[in-house]
Amino acid sequence: MMRRFLTIPLLIALMAPGCSRGKEYPLVGQVLAVQPDQQVITVKHEDIQGFMPGMTMPFKVRDAAELAGRKPGDLITATLVVEDSVGYLADIRKTGEAPLPAEPREPPRLPMIEPGTEVPDAELIDQEGLIRRISEWRGRTIAVTFVYTRCPLPDFCPLMDRHFKAAQAALKADPALASRVHLLSVSFDPAYDTPAVITAHAQRVGADPAVWSYLTGERGAVDRFAGAFGVSVMRQEQPVQEIIHNLRTAVIDARGRLVTVLNGRDWTPEELVTQLRAADAGR
Repeated sequence: MMRRFLTIPLLIALMAPGCSRGKEYPLVGQVLAVQPDQQVITVKHEDIQGFMPGMTMPFKVRDAAELAGRKPGDLITATLVVEDSVGYLADIRKTGEAPLPAEPREPPRLPMIEPGTEVPDAELIDQEGLIRRISEWRGRTIAVTFVYTRCPLPDFCPLMDRHFKAAQAALKADPALASRVHLLSVSFDPAYDTPAVITAHAQRVGADPAVWSYLTGERGAVDRFAGAFGVSVMRQEQPVQEIIHNLRTAVIDARGRLVTVLNGRDWTPEELVTQLRAADAGR
């Protein structure tokens, strides 16, 4: 269990010193893993009223002492504190112990492709409900990231949206480059992320379809395509849908070959634009 969650990038960043606590939500759940060196605790929690459904997620803590004595199997209560772009757990209290739940089934892992390798094609669905293949963007350098619109925590999928919006602005400042580059956000929650939903979401986050598109698709097709870049998606659909995933953003050159993968969330829009510019220069 610990090994699995070490591979999933953290969902919530550490609060900056001196910031006041933001909006607070009571959390009830069970500890699945503890990483004191990273000040992270992974919790399978119940619905957080007014904020998000029950999920399994790694959370940051501001105070390392919050994790003292915590271990897998502990039943806890805590407070989830959410700022505009970050959040953390506080006031963690043990209320009991229980056997750990069965692990969600993980889909078979496909071999990741290496830089320089041609990216496998995939049949997806665009914001207008039209079938689109990744190969249609041959001739353009593209960046592809994987998200879902219901992701509630500000430092995970919403962070990818903010990074792509900033990259979009940088690209539009260089029209010649923008005409040769495109950004793609692919949802792996097709049951909810219909074309109408991703269209509304794209408008809400400021995606200009001339530069940045949202796609969805049949679940198996999306998972296979995402898996080629090392994206691992686990779903547990009862009693509520849970989607546990890591973050990977791929840069693909105009000939359809993988250039690089930016792992997790520890990259900047400037780094992405630099990678896109370098890949475009090699056309």
